[in-house]
Amino acid sequence: LGICHTTTPTHHQQTEIGVQRKDPKCRFIYLSGEHSRARLNITRSMLVEILTFHQVMPDYLDHLFIFGLQSEARDLRFSSFREQISLKPSSSAFGISTLGRSGRQYQLCYNLKGMAVESPDAADPMKNEYSIRQAAFYHRFDAVGGNSLWIVTKGGDDISRRFKELTGSKARPEDKSFGNPVECFQSSLSAHLLYCHWSTENWRGYIRWLEFVVDVETKMAVLGPTKKGFHHHVYTAADIQRLLTWQERISEFITIVESNIEIMGSLGRFYTKLGENKDFDIRELCSGDIEVFTNQIGNMMDEFKLHIGRAGALAKLIADRTELVKQHRLERLNHNLEKEAIVMRIVTIVTLIYLPATFVSTFFSTDVIKYQDQDSPGGSYSSVAMNRWLQ
Repeated sequence: LGICHTTTPTHHQQTEIGVQRKDPKCRFIYLSGEHSRARLNITRSMLVEILTFHQVMPDYLDHLFIFGLQSEARDLRFSSFREQISLKPSSSAFGISTLGRSGRQYQLCYNLKGMAVESPDAADPMKNEYSIRQAAFYHRFDAVGGNSLWIVTKGGDDISRRFKELTGSKARPEDKSFGNPVECFQSSLSAHLLYCHWSTENWRGYIRWLEFVVDVETKMAVLGPTKKGFHHHVYTAADIQRLLTWQERISEFITIVESNIEIMGSLGRFYTKLGENKDFDIRELCSGDIEVFTNQIGNMMDEFKLHIGRAGALAKLIADRTELVKQHRLERLNHNLEKEAIVMRIVTIVTLIYLPATFVSTFFSTDVIKYQDQDSPGGSYSSVAMNRWLQ
């Protein structure tokens, strides 16, 4: 950053903070961890120094707080787009000439979510694992000097590598040129497109995988024979739990993709308004670039909308098949109840057949009528025993 600490000659215990160089035309700061749920490789003091030195808008902290050490991904449904525009000539009063900051600038921060394939298994696609990855972006552009600042936060270094390729020696001239404010602005649009393209990757493969899994889990409920003598799949409560899990993942897919669409839409509208802002001096020179940028953003949004339609159809399919599985379970339960009813009817009939003999045997085993000798034809009758037996 070019920050230097010096001790004042009059007060040796006081330290002055100064800078040795101006801001570069493009500065890229990447905050990352080993993976998406690991600690970021930065200390608190380093982060405070970076954010303070670059006068980063406080809203970016909301995006930073979703990162850090965690056992499960948190706040996946959080999405936000914030902006600050200070392009009026009066904003020059807040400039810092020693750093090359004119004060006339705009800032924006937003987050996007991508899909990553953690462990693909070509032999058994059912074992594939997909995971949602978040990334937070901050950008500041000086409208006079063309200086750009990027602060990107993400687990892993994939976006950092892509940005280096975008601005490397083999990149297109319009993506790595910073000779004047117009070229710097064009390069900043290319970086935005890079991030947006990253957020569109693997979603098609993910929804295709969900379609495959749902079909494997539920096709026997539709195609399996249910007549007697045919082998059929017996669905259990665990199967219904798995189906509900897939329903939740499809719902999560729709929510995340819709949030990406909203962020991209906000990004496109921001630059459209910027191109109409009279205080943006290079608006006429960059109007064509803004139009191309918004068109490409629109294409990615349209692709996402197609994914949402596909996911919506899959959500309806799995809901219908889950209901069919429940009907199969209910029919099987009714069939078992019918069997139990038949068994109880047989038991009742047998009981009624043997009940008279049982009654007679029980009655004569009491002291009501008693034969003293089996060779004697006579017997004795006890009214007291009869009354007690009736009680």
